[in-house]
Amino acid sequence: MKDSPEISVVVCTYNRAEYLDVCLLSLQRQSFADYEIIVVNGPSTDGTARVLKKYPGIKVILQKELDGLSFARNLGIRAAKGEIVAFIDDDAVADAKWLERLAVGYTDSDIGGVGGLVYGPKRTHYHFDNGIIGKCGIPEPIREPEAVAKKGEFTILMGTNCSFRRSALLEVGGFDPYFRYYHDESELCVRITKAGYRIVYQRAAIVVHYMVEGHNRRSPYDQNWSEIVKNVIYYTMKNFGNEPLSYSARPAYSCYWWLSHFKDDYFARQMSFGELMGIYKKILGGTLKGYRDGLNFNFASAKEEQGRDYISEIPAEMFEIREALENASVYHVRQDSKPTDPVSDKLNIAYISQEYSRDCGGGNCFHTRNLARGFTEMGHEVHVIALSDNGRNHSYMDGNVNVHKIKPYPVKYLNLDLTDDMPVSKKNIAFSYAAALKLMELKNRFGVQIAEAPLWDAQGFVPALISPVPLVIRLVTPLCKFMEIQEMDSTKDLRLANWLEGETLRRADRLIAISNNIGALISEHHGVGNGKIDYGPLGIEAPDRGLLKNESNGDELNILYVGRLEKRKGIHTLFKAIPEVVEKIPDARFTIVGRDTDMAPDGGSFRKYLLKNTDKKYHKFISFTDFVSSEKLQEHYRNCDIFIAPSIYESFGQIYIEAMAWGKPVIGCNAGGIPEVIEDGQTGFVITPENASELAERIISLEDHELRSRMGMQGRKSVEDVFSIENMADKTCKVYRELV
Repeated sequence: MKDSPEISVVVCTYNRAEYLDVCLLSLQRQSFADYEIIVVNGPSTDGTARVLKKYPGIKVILQKELDGLSFARNLGIRAAKGEIVAFIDDDAVADAKWLERLAVGYTDSDIGGVGGLVYGPKRTHYHFDNGIIGKCGIPEPIREPEAVAKKGEFTILMGTNCSFRRSALLEVGGFDPYFRYYHDESELCVRITKAGYRIVYQRAAIVVHYMVEGHNRRSPYDQNWSEIVKNVIYYTMKNFGNEPLSYSARPAYSCYWWLSHFKDDYFARQMSFGELMGIYKKILGGTLKGYRDGLNFNFASAKEEQGRDYISEIPAEMFEIREALENASVYHVRQDSKPTDPVSDKLNIAYISQEYSRDCGGGNCFHTRNLARGFTEMGHEVHVIALSDNGRNHSYMDGNVNVHKIKPYPVKYLNLDLTDDMPVSKKNIAFSYAAALKLMELKNRFGVQIAEAPLWDAQGFVPALISPVPLVIRLVTPLCKFMEIQEMDSTKDLRLANWLEGETLRRADRLIAISNNIGALISEHHGVGNGKIDYGPLGIEAPDRGLLKNESNGDELNILYVGRLEKRKGIHTLFKAIPEVVEKIPDARFTIVGRDTDMAPDGGSFRKYLLKNTDKKYHKFISFTDFVSSEKLQEHYRNCDIFIAPSIYESFGQIYIEAMAWGKPVIGCNAGGIPEVIEDGQTGFVITPENASELAERIISLEDHELRSRMGMQGRKSVEDVFSIENMADKTCKVYRELV
């Protein structure tokens, strides 16, 4: 056997764990024998680390910071040992003979790159077929398979299905990091061609690309047009700077092409005038930026820029290579290699959750998505029934999870005596009825065996009544507790909603409480026997330990609060504690992450109420941030020193384990399920609800870096040992198997 594989496959990924899993599975089932897989990770904060553990032969490069796709690909090239380096996106699936057909394309030594056909989802259309690019930077990605490049045109490959000789990549310096995305692979193909190599299109080498929405890829019109057009102009001026047209007609034509690209959509009323003007502004800004950078490349810094080696110049401290996940030998994947499947008799599960999306802020959506991911990774089939966000029924794949978005069933057709002043009950029944209809359909079409729904909004009410399959209800905060905390009056609408909740519990086959406290509360309130209740804490995906950050940002002590601004979350207690903390620790800084509400005691904005009742001299120590994406939230956890959520009540306390996963000490109250999450004095502190002095005292004690570090690491261990997705899925699976 050779010392090095013939092909190194590089996959760059960032927070797409479910799609990465499918991609890696397709790579591990290749017919070609001699290759290695390199994953350049993130720094991802989702379930990517857990997915990678399923494939022990993969070499992993952990990025310390997100710095563009070209940078990540160069890291892959740097670590590659193969004669050929192939690239595929994390949201793509390779045909079983993909590598085999790429390899046969290298028939001559002057062939520098080979790529193939790219299908869209379900192979219904092409994303790329024999593409070319001209000197103006306007690509033609789909042409007749037999078409050849004319003078002034260059054969290009799509980044999700391309390969290059490693020697050619090293000769031209790899991907140019200026192109963070868009034209990165096209510009490389042009440089390789100009270096004397040929780029070959091998149509039989097939990849299916799912084009998942991400931080660079959003709706058809909500794109980073400034970055895209900037790259187009710079591409022209960098690669053809010795031709006068590259400073005049070509940039002008490229700008005109992009400006005219949207006019048909505007006249077809698919976008507003304001949206069109917003895009035009970005296009013009990108044109100017690309032109200035192109001039700088060709004149101001030509000597420094020409012939740069983008691969070897990457500082070593910006990444960490883990050879085959702690296994130093290069792993040669064979045709009969298959990932471990711990479950021989797989389950077919349906989850009912009104909210379900890739960017869950928390709550039922978050733990449903984690359960779905956990069970698909165990080899089970999972369906999710969720409320449609666009008013129509539709289905799609979220990684390996089948998602079915549904419209609520109109209550007026159900012949129920519900008056107009009962909106809560109407809404709950409408969704539950539609979910039951979809559940019966999934049972008949796909063989769904068991279903689970959260207690919230009695989403499992109708499925519990008709019982098409065994039903499990996950116990979260009941309506009675919510009404108590929010001091809500008992109306006939809420009394009916409470009855719907109780009837769901009484008719369900099994109940799983996320904490002992919530199980006892619901058992007492709804009269459900303890023998029907199982206990299982929620689980999350802990970020890679290499991403943990235990040093403060300078001299400041960063204190983080995450949650809505309302009384239940205890934000008023934190604000009462701030003056005492600041007087003792002048470098303390408080970051408040969460939506404002109109639930202040005076009926107005809670944020304004808090600031109004806090001495102005302390305002400079406080910063507010509204709702943020999951990725941004993880950054807040990573950068803080102490996490605080002095909630008056939490049925479990997911926010605490999220902070603990990042190695942070946490402070919560002795209420609800919080003491079951925080080990007082070990992973943080548990204080008396609404006791500002005690809260301030605990914060001040955590000025001690050694104490913070010890508690943070103990909290991290607790997440790994107790509050993991694997533990949550394992405990849940035992309940399911008893019912099926």
